Amino acid sequence: MKQKAQKAVRGIEEVAGATFSPGQREAIDKIVEELVIEAMRECEATYGHAARNCCSEDQDMSHKIGREIEQARDALIANLSALR
Repeated sequence: MKQKAQKAVRGIEEVAGATFSPGQREAIDKIVEELVIEAMRECEATYGHAARNCCSEDQDMSHKIGREIEQARDALIANLSALR
């Protein structure tokens, strides 16, 4: 995740035609992190809802899918938190 955030900062620097200070880089990293977490939560809500709908007859399968989504979310948040 850190490499992706750094790539995003480099891309923004290229578009802006400037080199950011360490403080600016940190602020951009935080913005990217918050946006990724927000997008991830939206996806989780959408796919979790879809899993519950498609597996309503099989509650065990629905719970397994829900747990996998939660584990993926937790891993992503841990990786993003490491960027700070």
